[in-house]
Amino acid sequence: MDRIVVLLAVMSLAGLTSAMSRRHRDATPYIDDDSNQLWGADDPAGPVEGENVDAHFLEHHDPCQAHFCERGRVCRIDGRGKPGCECQPFCSRHRKLVCGDDGRLYLNHCELHRAACFIGMTIHIDRSRRCFRKGLQPVTWDSSPSPATPAPAVADPALNQISPDIRNDLTQRGGAVLTTRSPIEDQGGEEEEEEEEEKAEGTKLEEPEKRGDPNDPEISGNSCSMQQYEILKDNLLLYHHARLMAEKGRGSEREYLVGLMFSKFDTNNNGALDHEELTQVSEMEEVSRLAEECSLVDMLRYDDTDGDGHLSLNEFYTAFSKLYSVSVVSLDKALEVNHVSARVEDNLEIKCDVTGTPSPPIVWRRNGLDLAALNSEDIRVFVDGSLYLTRLQLIHAGNYTCHADRNKDVVQTHILTVHTVPTVQVTPHIQSLRPGEEAVMSCRATGEPFPKQVEWLKNDEPLRVDIPHKYQVVGNGTQLRVRNIGYADTGAYMCQATSVGGMARDISSLVVQENPAPTGEQQESRVFVFHDWGVAVYEPDECRLFHVIQGTDVIPGTQEYVCGDKGTNCSWGRAINVAERYIYVTQPRRDRVLVVSVQQMVVVDVIVTDQYPVEVSYVPNLDQVWVLNWRSTKDEGVKTIQVIRDASQKKKHHTVHPEPIDGHFDLVKNLFVPPTQDLGHDFRYAYVTHTNQRGLYKLDLANMKYVKTVDLTPYNCVPQHLVFSSLHGLVVMECHEPVTGRRTGQLVLDYLTDAVLSHKTTLMGTPHVVPDSSLVITVDTLYHVKIVVQKVTDHGLEYVFDVITTLNVSDVTFFPSRLTHSYDMYAASTDKDDIFFLDLHTGKVEMITGVGKAMSPSLAEWGNTNRGIVSSGVFGHYMVSPAEAAIFVINGETRTVNCEIGSLVHPRLAVWVTRKYI
Repeated sequence: MDRIVVLLAVMSLAGLTSAMSRRHRDATPYIDDDSNQLWGADDPAGPVEGENVDAHFLEHHDPCQAHFCERGRVCRIDGRGKPGCECQPFCSRHRKLVCGDDGRLYLNHCELHRAACFIGMTIHIDRSRRCFRKGLQPVTWDSSPSPATPAPAVADPALNQISPDIRNDLTQRGGAVLTTRSPIEDQGGEEEEEEEEEKAEGTKLEEPEKRGDPNDPEISGNSCSMQQYEILKDNLLLYHHARLMAEKGRGSEREYLVGLMFSKFDTNNNGALDHEELTQVSEMEEVSRLAEECSLVDMLRYDDTDGDGHLSLNEFYTAFSKLYSVSVVSLDKALEVNHVSARVEDNLEIKCDVTGTPSPPIVWRRNGLDLAALNSEDIRVFVDGSLYLTRLQLIHAGNYTCHADRNKDVVQTHILTVHTVPTVQVTPHIQSLRPGEEAVMSCRATGEPFPKQVEWLKNDEPLRVDIPHKYQVVGNGTQLRVRNIGYADTGAYMCQATSVGGMARDISSLVVQENPAPTGEQQESRVFVFHDWGVAVYEPDECRLFHVIQGTDVIPGTQEYVCGDKGTNCSWGRAINVAERYIYVTQPRRDRVLVVSVQQMVVVDVIVTDQYPVEVSYVPNLDQVWVLNWRSTKDEGVKTIQVIRDASQKKKHHTVHPEPIDGHFDLVKNLFVPPTQDLGHDFRYAYVTHTNQRGLYKLDLANMKYVKTVDLTPYNCVPQHLVFSSLHGLVVMECHEPVTGRRTGQLVLDYLTDAVLSHKTTLMGTPHVVPDSSLVITVDTLYHVKIVVQKVTDHGLEYVFDVITTLNVSDVTFFPSRLTHSYDMYAASTDKDDIFFLDLHTGKVEMITGVGKAMSPSLAEWGNTNRGIVSSGVFGHYMVSPAEAAIFVINGETRTVNCEIGSLVHPRLAVWVTRKYI
């Protein structure tokens, strides 16, 4: 203690002396261990109390204060009172490991320079840190009277008492060992000088990235660096190995040792370590002796991965498991890229082939994101370093990388391909015709990858398509025509698709007889048209009116009108088909949703909502209808979301709110719910945006809770429109700038991880996804109409072609292609009586003319276009496009107008339903 007091006194004097020359920390005057004498022999008493201390006094009363010595040396006064330099007899126990170019590891810079003094040569700092990778222990030098024969020694002999395997593990990252503080230890001077030295000799080595909030007073102060924290954990293991393992009489299994430590620290036996427990244990164990500026509380700062303020046993194990990662890992060159193939709904385990001794912790990533932090039920990273994917879906396809923790240089890439069993649908399933007629059968095949072969068979035998004038196969098996049929043509015609995922087929039966009988299951399409005075239901083949719901009709079981009393116009927001049983349609001005029965063609339920319900979306696998309420007559301000559950069930329905954001229901700008697509993927999440916020909120549809925030600030993106692709799990959005609304391009996310895959700042417009997820169509209508076609691939969107047209597009739809198993695009115009056709396979363009004058844009309400266009589905034949006072039925197969149905006042919405009956 006396030595410390004397040192502090000298430090105070040094601060008061302006003329004192600045010197390296290693050149501080030597304090004699026997006499505790700091001042020279000529004046052992030092300055007289109260006397002013200046440079002249120091020079005459302490010659060493004016005598400079090199690093590793100290000034000492000889018998004649003359100052001289000699090798520094000891250094402080300050720990800052440093490599020398002699291949040794030193406890700090002082020890390196002191060793150089003893051997009589210069030792430079080795910035490559090669000695760290050799697993060396830090050395000191015996200050014997014979400096020519220095004796290196391990900094702490306690390490020699540790079993070899624990010693090797704990010194793997640089020889961190148990240290004690010297009676004389500078509180910052040596660190300051070492930092200056590093700046002079090269760039300072970076510390590992910190986790947690370094400013959180409940966790730790800011003084414990990551490097010091790692030293603390090293020394904790050494310290407790010597105590606990000796008590238990066990070997050196580190997992067992860590478990003993956790049990010892968990004083209340609740299976978790909190701030209070860690503080108490730090004081009891005098942890400050094991690492400077660090305590056990810093474990909450660096290793509380879930941020709950407690350390679980798993988190405690993980904290210490990081000590065993090795600096050198290996991977066979032939295994750098691994191709994996699996089928939808499979469970898959992928092993990482990056190895080391001992085995390093493994980090798995997708698009740069650590998958262990994803907290997904279907993606898990096990302790043994393997990746486990549950119930694979197409969105899981893509690249996964693995590498050793803290070593990103050796990386293995796993390319996962997910395929499906093909699906095949035919229509009709059975038909009865007379001899001499023509039989037509259609086939629709889907799958990933798309089936290599789609063929027709008859009674399990390949069809003789080479028979002239008999069979005609259209496109890639999309349609089969049998001409001039006879009794021999009766049979089962099968459409069969084959791919790597397997084989699938569906049967269309043909019965040829003189007097055809009604045959089994039939289906028919109806279109419900919502106009200003009610609802009209039409049959498209004959273009005849099938049923009418007047706006003045009283809703059965209530005293309310469908739209209002005589003279009240209907105001419709959006309408959707729910499981071919009901149509849900919003009435914003009446704050409700009407449920129309498809079979009875009457309103069967009225659902009260928040103010101004407009947009509705249906989630088939959860049987939910999601409603977005504008709360205003304009698409501005904040909105609310409500959910109608069991939407297809025959019951009285009501709405519920999902989990609020920050305690508020009214922060929403837009809601984007994934639609049903041909590949049949059930999306689990939707996205929500807030006004002028550059980001997304990810919404769990089943639990109606927000699970994640996606920050898009780096891309200056406030999402305006957003679409989903079940193939490869892409999320494509149109971005605008906040406040100004300036367009900032198209952004593509990975639905699985929400990582940004691409940002095309020059691609503007509203994106649309083809129902089979194969293509993304972007329509830009700002200055001129430009349609950009992009292909969905395993690495994002790939440009195919673009088309520029003079037609002002108001709405688009996709109709099944006649030549492929995919789709073509049709677009309606805001101001012309034309329908625009685009073959998405070949780029061919046509115009369908004579479709009437569109309704005035000023009459459009609730964000709807002044002219929509709606397709009737996979096996439908028609599209419907409303005009000013009529609807036009368009034959999608012949690309002609089938009919015009008039006597309607401002038809606004059209919904197709397909009704099956026996």
